[in-house]
Amino acid sequence: MKKRLFLLPVSALLALMSCRPAQAVDHAVIDPSKDTFNIGILQIASFPALDSAEEAFEKVLFESPLLANKNINIDYEISNGDSSIQTTQAKSLVTSSDLLFGVATPSAVALKNARDEAGKKQPLLFTAVTDPVTASLMKSLTGHDGSVTGTSDDNPVESQIGLIKRIFGESAIGTKKLGIIYTSSEINSEVQADRAKAEAIKQGMPSGNITIATCTGSSDLSQVATNLINKVDVIYIPTDNNIADNMPVIKAALHGSNTLCIVGEEGMLQSGGHITFSVNYSVLGRKAGEMAANILSGTQLTENIDCFKSLDESEWNKVFSSANIADAGITIPSSALEGFEDIND
Repeated sequence: MKKRLFLLPVSALLALMSCRPAQAVDHAVIDPSKDTFNIGILQIASFPALDSAEEAFEKVLFESPLLANKNINIDYEISNGDSSIQTTQAKSLVTSSDLLFGVATPSAVALKNARDEAGKKQPLLFTAVTDPVTASLMKSLTGHDGSVTGTSDDNPVESQIGLIKRIFGESAIGTKKLGIIYTSSEINSEVQADRAKAEAIKQGMPSGNITIATCTGSSDLSQVATNLINKVDVIYIPTDNNIADNMPVIKAALHGSNTLCIVGEEGMLQSGGHITFSVNYSVLGRKAGEMAANILSGTQLTENIDCFKSLDESEWNKVFSSANIADAGITIPSSALEGFEDIND
């Protein structure tokens, strides 16, 4: 039996396509006429970068002329890296808050999960989230039509890897060995690790000279870091909440190793890292605060606010730690540090 294939005219196909329902907008629910707003903030842990973003967020809310006649109550919770505590805190904040703010990917995801499970629709903002799409917080960074938006700390990974050439010379990229370490449970860190490897190869480093290692938490960080540092000339640590909270462990492993440590953000220099181009987390927090003020005042709808990324190099902080570099036994030419600020001065 012969099968017959019937083709519809193009006009008919277009007519059928036009009948498909448009994807529904994920409206956030907020009442701008209220006199008092309760803001629920969840932060994965306390360390400089995240603290500065959270503080800048609050400062904008309390100083915004859009909210001059409103009362703002802040319920601020820190999970200290404990996922079970974080889940409990998220559920509590969802119950009592008009607007939610997640500081770092795990916190934002926990808030979204708790909010969705509770069937609520208050606006959810985030900061210090590297890839909100991969984390399933947004369907896209722009034109997302969703109830979740915020500011991404997608850092200049490519420029950070470029520091290898800047410090050791153009030809060094072909001979140096690079180690990349991150926490296996942190999606944002994995994304950056993959980008770092791809960029190192693009800049001329043989793929065989690159080793990626993962830890599961603070308990195995020392062993994993020490094993990696003993094999390489440079280690790269992306913005990773677990490792950032345990940088003294990295510093101990780097001591006298002659291994350079490039990190994803400047807060990681305080107790272990060596050098970075860093996104300014105060800028991220301030931008998120402006979003919140616009939403609470009814000036803008959440679904119409695109995710903000700091792409302007003039906003980055170029910093290094002379103390940590010396502790590792490294000498960096002063010419390579031109334009960088020493946090130990």
